[in-house]
Amino acid sequence: MSDVFLGVIAVSVLVMAVIQVAGIILAARVARRVERIADRVEQGVDKVFAGLHGLTEDAARVASVFSGVLNIFRKSRSRDDKDPGSTADPDDPMFIG
Repeated sequence: MSDVFLGVIAVSVLVMAVIQVAGIILAARVARRVERIADRVEQGVDKVFAGLHGLTEDAARVASVFSGVLNIFRKSRSRDDKDPGSTADPDDPMFIG
């Protein structure tokens, strides 16, 4: 009877060892898949950030051009203010009217 119990114990230990080895192999496969997915996500994120970098460069160029155009209008407005032929302000001491 003790030989039967020893046999049952041996078989159950063998089954547990097989289950543990299968679990380790399965975990290694899952880890490789997760690593591949992480690589794909990283590549996708890199592409998105590259696109965002291009957009910010374009926005900086547009802002620079807009600033230049505003400066042109500001300079022309300041020249118009200094023009003696422009309409005089009634509060100006040189106003005759």
